[in-house]
Amino acid sequence: MRRWIAALACSLLAAGPALAQGPATPTLSEVRARGELLCGVNGGLAGFSAPDPQGAMRGLDADFCRAVAAAALGSPERVRFLPQATPEAGLDALQARRIDVLARNTTVTITRDGQRPVVPGPVIFFDGAGFLVAKALNVTSPRELGGRTVCFAGAEGGATDAALDVFAARHALTWTERRFDTPAAAVAAMRAGQCHAFVADQGALNIRRVTDFPDPDNWAVLPEVISQEPLAPWVRAGDENWRAIVFWTAQALIQAEGYGMTSRNLPEFLTRTDLSIRRFVGLEPGFGAPLGLADDWIARVIAGVGNYGEIFERNLGRGSVFAMDRGLNDQWTRGGLLYAMPFR
Repeated sequence: MRRWIAALACSLLAAGPALAQGPATPTLSEVRARGELLCGVNGGLAGFSAPDPQGAMRGLDADFCRAVAAAALGSPERVRFLPQATPEAGLDALQARRIDVLARNTTVTITRDGQRPVVPGPVIFFDGAGFLVAKALNVTSPRELGGRTVCFAGAEGGATDAALDVFAARHALTWTERRFDTPAAAVAAMRAGQCHAFVADQGALNIRRVTDFPDPDNWAVLPEVISQEPLAPWVRAGDENWRAIVFWTAQALIQAEGYGMTSRNLPEFLTRTDLSIRRFVGLEPGFGAPLGLADDWIARVIAGVGNYGEIFERNLGRGSVFAMDRGLNDQWTRGGLLYAMPFR
């Protein structure tokens, strides 16, 4: 990766001088003074954020924080990951300035946005509550679970509990609900035959099917979802510059994929004459100034972590053990919901 950054710097210097970083507002100034980004993550959900065998944090959320570090500090390596037990704990840490950004598969809700001095960034993973069942149960829809026991982890009256109640009422279902304090406890109950279904976000279910069950091929995640769970990074309210950096970092990852720009073919894009591409990769002066960043900030992001599709595929998709379909998290041109805001 260091060779990539060095090669990128040489390419940009050959193309012309980059504009110096502009004045920074509070969070960006703190991050630069510290020399590293403090990123709150789950830390225990593979695919989103969990240590690899060498202890390095891996996952979609972890790579998003690396992208922000590349934008703000010039290197994806300048980030420290701080696990947060729950989304609420992460929002507390954000409010208390113990972290700079929370990227912990946290749903955007009006309650979280309205009751704290924090604001959501862009959605980086579209999810929804689903059901994990044993294939031997021979069900293809949660509407076939009447009379069964469905289990979930989380607060009583929380999002999953409420989604179950709404779904049951809508389809005139009667089932037994069992609540557990942690996903691990719900998984243990499933493996012990105490639950017929485990309800959680589909992304997490696809991961836990592989990581938490010794016989993953005997379990299935039903395709139907019963809630909307748009997962986004969060930042403190009141620092519009920092919010914009986090927001446009996500847009850059999405737009790069739309352009067909990857970490491997980036050098080719550095030779393009198209003005929109030259601006995007920092070859035209002034592109980074509105955010207080170097002009080549997007090129450094793509060199460091790749585009959104690369991040998804290596952590959750075909390049991972989870082999998840892109689904809603694909580009809008392929039937997904990903659509970058205009870079103009």
